[in-house]
Amino acid sequence: YHSCGVATTGAGYCWGSNTSGQLGDGTNTSRLTPVPVSGGLTFSSIGVAQEYPWSCGLTTGGTAYCWGDNSSGQLGTGNLTASSTPIAVAGGHSFTALAVADIHVCGLVAGGAAFCWGDNTYGQFGNGTTNAALTPTAVSGGLSFTSISAVGGGTCGLTAAGAAYCWGANNRGQ
Repeated sequence: YHSCGVATTGAGYCWGSNTSGQLGDGTNTSRLTPVPVSGGLTFSSIGVAQEYPWSCGLTTGGTAYCWGDNSSGQLGTGNLTASSTPIAVAGGHSFTALAVADIHVCGLVAGGAAFCWGDNTYGQFGNGTTNAALTPTAVSGGLSFTSISAVGGGTCGLTAAGAAYCWGANNRGQ
């Protein structure tokens, strides 16, 4: 029930429901118009969870920041503490892309390695387990991806050769 966007200046703005601080403005006050995301960060993209109150943004420098609800560790901070302002994802990775799903996130680093964090109930981390992770954990297989997407309990990556790989939930043939 919220949306976010990036202005041409790289400033992040969010609006809508803010029950868990998912607008990133340091409050839990819902907003009918866009408000700036706190911290003065310059984003290249911001993703919002489809059905859950949290968001993540990727700065132009490659640092991932997340804010809002953190009940499944989806903020990637190493704990389950929610935050109404952006907080850097742990691990020191420099990401080139982020894919935000309901309660997990996956990102690509230079060279195409994929890392995921948050809920892993359906194996959406692609690491052979269903264990949740509070910080980024590597996707198994040694594949190099050029893009990544995530939705619900599943994740897919595309290699430079054009091969698509998917892992996680498959209850609808996804």
